[in-house]
Amino acid sequence: MKRYRLLAAAGTVLGLAVTACGSIPQTGVSAPGTAASSAPPSASSVSAASSASAAASPVWFNCLGRGQVKPADYILTCADAGSVLDHLVWTRWTAQQAVATGVHELNNAIPNRAEGKFIDYPAVVTLWRSEPVPGHPGEPYFTRITVRYTGPRPPAYTSNGQLVQHPAEWTQSLGLTGA
Repeated sequence: MKRYRLLAAAGTVLGLAVTACGSIPQTGVSAPGTAASSAPPSASSVSAASSASAAASPVWFNCLGRGQVKPADYILTCADAGSVLDHLVWTRWTAQQAVATGVHELNNAIPNRAEGKFIDYPAVVTLWRSEPVPGHPGEPYFTRITVRYTGPRPPAYTSNGQLVQHPAEWTQSLGLTGA
């Protein structure tokens, strides 16, 4: 778990630097934007759109503000890495949705965050609601995450600011610099 804490610290420093510079680095996002049309699509435009959407696979922004496709792990709490999705095995990654199985590792914070033990909770992770990166219409990213527990559940979890006891699942918004 030390590597996650180091990554979280580096992510916080880099995140502040990126915010100060006003730009967000994006990796794995390279498709050009496409213009919208009110005319019905022709066979050639459908083919071109299919090619463009295949090239512009949605990304999931990490704590460093970098777009990722099918990461093996993901830090949910960038400040302290106390909540991590790990051992992710992706079964689907499309323009509309990405689905993986893995574990949600949560720091139990007993007696405190620094000395806490990480507890694994098996889960299915779903990324959804793909939208264009602001200012980059041809570069989509996932804006929502849902985690559904498939075994033991955490005793409590905060979802969208609400404390939930033994949640079966939770959903939250995703941003351009991590969850």
